[in-house]
Amino acid sequence: MDRVERVSYPAGQSIFEEGDQEEHFYIVQSGEVEIYTQTKDGSSQFSICTFGPGESFGEFALLDKAPRSASARAKTDVELVRVSAEAYQQLLAGLPEWAGSMLQSFANRLKQMNDRLRDLPQFMPRK
Repeated sequence: MDRVERVSYPAGQSIFEEGDQEEHFYIVQSGEVEIYTQTKDGSSQFSICTFGPGESFGEFALLDKAPRSASARAKTDVELVRVSAEAYQQLLAGLPEWAGSMLQSFANRLKQMNDRLRDLPQFMPRK
């Protein structure tokens, strides 16, 4: 399989930045990775979620070929498996069950995001 490799990042190090044009996704082997974005005015960061061992992130950039929509950084020291776009396509073609599991992961993330948004003051009903 083309370009599947182990990579390590110390706590606090950036893995990728919002706006990057990168064609990899990652699977967490150990540690935690935080996904975050900037507020619209750029004045602060908004944590979207945290991923731990066995979870994957960064697949959206491979699916839509668009720049990264959020940033990722090591919350703790992390060991990751970095998978290239070519290897990702091979996985999807060769493992339909794996593809179904990946889609389920996407659905779960969207649900988590909706729950987080509902709790933000700007999304609360006004009295």
